[in-house]
Amino acid sequence: MNKYKNMSKREKWHQVYSNLWVTPIIYAGLSLLLFALTVWVDLKMEFGNKIPLILSADYQLTKTILSTLTAGLLSLNTFTFYGVLTALTTFAGQFSPRILKNFMMTKVTQRTLGIFNGSFLYVLFCLLFLNGETATQYSLIPVTATFLTALCLIAFAIFINHIVTWLQVSNMTGDMKRESIDIIENSLLSELQPYRVDDEGVIKGQIPESQGHQIGMDKSGYLQTVDFIPLIKEACKDDLIIRLEYKVGNFVFGSTPLLTYWKNNEETAIDEFKYKNMFHIGNTQTEIQDIEFSINKFVEIAIRALGNDDPKTATGTIYEIGDLLINISRKAKLTPYLTDKDYNLRLILRNLYFDDYLYIGFASIRHYARDNVVITVELLKVLEAIAQGVSKRDSKHVWEFAVYTASGFEYEYMHQLDRKKFYDGLFNIAKATGNEEDYKNLTEKIVQNN
Repeated sequence: MNKYKNMSKREKWHQVYSNLWVTPIIYAGLSLLLFALTVWVDLKMEFGNKIPLILSADYQLTKTILSTLTAGLLSLNTFTFYGVLTALTTFAGQFSPRILKNFMMTKVTQRTLGIFNGSFLYVLFCLLFLNGETATQYSLIPVTATFLTALCLIAFAIFINHIVTWLQVSNMTGDMKRESIDIIENSLLSELQPYRVDDEGVIKGQIPESQGHQIGMDKSGYLQTVDFIPLIKEACKDDLIIRLEYKVGNFVFGSTPLLTYWKNNEETAIDEFKYKNMFHIGNTQTEIQDIEFSINKFVEIAIRALGNDDPKTATGTIYEIGDLLINISRKAKLTPYLTDKDYNLRLILRNLYFDDYLYIGFASIRHYARDNVVITVELLKVLEAIAQGVSKRDSKHVWEFAVYTASGFEYEYMHQLDRKKFYDGLFNIAKATGNEEDYKNLTEKIVQNN
């Protein structure tokens, strides 16, 4: 309960709806309430005897309707689950098994399964409690069952369209990018940004150099989330400076230090257990606070597309990664130092800088495309766009990565037209980052070595 209490609204939503059974259970509960209402009206109040015959049905007809709809809804439910499993298998095999949760968490998937399960339970329970001796005419039960079946047919059509639409890579990666931007805005901006320092000179002299006290974890696993705001508040109360030894998404080994803290007042007694409870360890990585994990999903899609000789998918994914990196550079202050309102240093993160995000996003793609001039030229175009879109502090990192890409390319696969496209891409990056002279030196070195 304490873990759930400390979660942000987004973390709670992710924790609940990442499970495929939660929404169906909610809809099943609503269907049981609807069942109780309609059965009470038809059986206890005998509503069917008080309305025109055209709006009611006798016992035998109601039983026939419910029996037919029960079998039909069960078949439709089975077919829908088969469709879900087929879609999940396709996603896992063609793109990445790590994007399955993205499909499961879409509202259409959750609501469709909820509508089917809820409707089936409603019809099944109505059939079970149908009694010819209690009432001879029924109204709400057959009408509601027919309405729910029609709703299931509409939901089925929407769900099939949803699967087909989601299988299109542009829609899938676009949805993933929107979720990644949400992570940036929640984890890097709204949660941590108010505590990050604009000028590291403010904390000059506050960074500890002595040996601190360490707190370890009793179990191993992935560091899924950290309660940063409560951590900073408790550090203020205890007058501590805390340094994290792992970042979110890292695999934490049992008995190794999770954090190191320094006491400004050595007489202060520290409850280390409360600090342990602010770190949540699990068996898998999650993307609630881990933007690196989100970027890696894009990278996996691009690499699989390269292996399947699908340059269009690879190129589109590279564009999405580039747009995501521009968002990171322009929106986030990537300093690892977090302070309280009085600018006292409280938390030192294991932080990633923009060059780290560049490497995470493009290094593997650069490696697998080192003999593919078409994809490499597209990568250089994306780097040019990033150089134009990022803040000035990060432009040098873009040029350094362009040099890294050019230095690792296998030039024996390159022909005259390819060379023109390749060097034009490099020059545009050099121009955007103000490295024209370095471009000349780089091209001369490439010519000499090849």
